[in-house]
Parts: sequence; structure tokens; C-alpha cells
Amino acid sequence: MRRPPEHDDVIAGAVAEADRRRDRSDRDLRTTVAHFRATVGPVCTAWDLTARAWFDGGAGAPTLDVVRVDGTGAVLKIADPGALDRAATVMLAAEGRGYAEVLAWDEAAGALLTERLGADLWTEHRTVSAQVEVVAPLLLEAWQVPAGSGKRFEGKAAGLVAILDDLGPRYGGGHEGALALASAHAHELATTERPEVVCHGDPHGGNVLRRGTGWALIDPDGFVGERAYDLGVALRDACHELRDLEEAEPGSGTDLLRQGCEHAAELAGVEAERVWRWAYVERVTTGLYLAWHGYPEEARTFLDTASTIAAGG
Repeated sequence: MRRPPEHDDVIAGAVAEADRRRDRSDRDLRTTVAHFRATVGPVCTAWDLTARAWFDGGAGAPTLDVVRVDGTGAVLKIADPGALDRAATVMLAAEGRGYAEVLAWDEAAGALLTERLGADLWTEHRTVSAQVEVVAPLLLEAWQVPAGSGKRFEGKAAGLVAILDDLGPRYGGGHEGALALASAHAHELATTERPEVVCHGDPHGGNVLRRGTGWALIDPDGFVGERAYDLGVALRDACHELRDLEEAEPGSGTDLLRQGCEHAAELAGVEAERVWRWAYVERVTTGLYLAWHGYPEEARTFLDTASTIAAGG
């Protein structure tokens, strides 16, 4: 297959972006970037793919927008071998229900090819209330994948406690109240968490993409956990909406998030307070995680809004 010169330019640009992400992150991404550099070209050749762009965002190697030999668009994601195994397993088990369809999977190369979807939920629906109306029903569909396709239940809250203990002192300066409240919620959740479904694990608006007249999820973590966790993640963002509301009327942003948690819980048949606590812990740990990966401005929006919520009781 003869590829246009732009293909090589896109690959080179994606490798350069991977280098930039490695250099600005406190996480050691040297192995990840080296694997991406060595693998992306051969995978494109093996699967007859032409790269036309790479996507912004993300903490590891860039995801590529590619064209298959039949002219259809697809998305190529390459990670360290083993890193995408669970995502591929869950998405294959879903067979396109709730999740993007898997077109090809190379376990040894850590390469996953999925259908090309449309705009993300953040682009089409910018408010929490509108996002809940999409994500909650979509999760009900995604939760139908067999339990055996997910990573066995280990307790998500315990991992979040570890993040708070490790990254909190390093990146949480000035947000001590938020860290304390998140830690209290995380410890409580750790004692009561239960296995219910195969969670997506990160169903924020950027991982919910338009598919025709509907929607589909991408990039699942795919572990067995509780439904309230996934709903909490879907409500952890809305940083700018929350900030703007709080500036106009203190307390109104927090009230909006409370209402979102209650509505999501009602749609999915779970306890609203658990959704609220998961959402709060995820807000704080996401801020810390972003700081660790070299995104200080984005981290600050999460931690600032978490502090606003904590200060309001």
C-alpha cells in the first residue's frame, strides 16, 4: 500500500508529541514512548493504515486518527504491552453494545484499532444535567458485559486512598481541606465497596463519543466494582461550570452537582450519597493525577473546585 507523504509527517509529529509528554511528566514514560516510536510504523504497515492526524490530550503516547485500506476511518491506540489488554477484552465482550467496536487487536504490540466515532459529549453537551441524561443510560448498557471480562474485584477506593497518601503531599499544597475530606470519603467507601458490574472506570465526557444518533464509550479501565463509582466519575468534572456558578452565587455550583448526583442515582437505581462521595474523591485524585502528569493548570481547576465544595460543607 502506497501512503501519501502526510502519513510520515503525522507519525513523526505523534512521536514528537510523545516526547513532549514524557518530558513534562513526573511519571517515567521513557519505556512507553520508546515502545510507541518502535511500534507505530510497523503496526500501520501490518494493518494497512494511513495516519492522518493525532489527537490532543492524554498522558501517554498519542492516539492516532487513521484510514483503513477500504477508506473507512478508525482510531489507533498503542500502549505498553499489557496496558490495553483489559480494555480490549471488555470492548470485545461488549460486541459494540455501549462501547466502540474493536476492529483489530495485537496483544503483543499493545495495539488496539477501533471504529472512528464522532464528537465527544463535552462538545455537544456542556452542562452537567445534559451529560447525565446521556451517560447514565449508556452505562446501564455498558454494565451488561459479562463479569468475567473485567478485572476481578479488588476495591477501587483503596487505590484512591493510596493516591491521596502519595500524591497529596506532593501536589496538594493549599488544598488541605479538600484532601482531608477526600481521604475521609475514600476510607469510608473502602469499607463498604461491593462488586456489582464491570465498570468502565473513566466515563467522563471525553470518553463518550457520538455514534450516529446515539453514543458509545471508549477507553474502559474494565474492573469489577460498583455502579455508583462510574456515575461519580461522570460527575467529577464540570469544573468551569461549577466555578462560574459559584462566582455568581456561592453554593449554587455545589447544589447543581448535588442535583446531578441525585438524578444520576435515580436513573441507575443507586444511592445518591455514594455517587456524591465517589465524585468528590475522584475530583481530588484527578487533580493530583493531572499534576503528576505535567498538567498543572488543569490540575488546579479540579483542586480549586474541590476546595470550594469542602469549604461549603
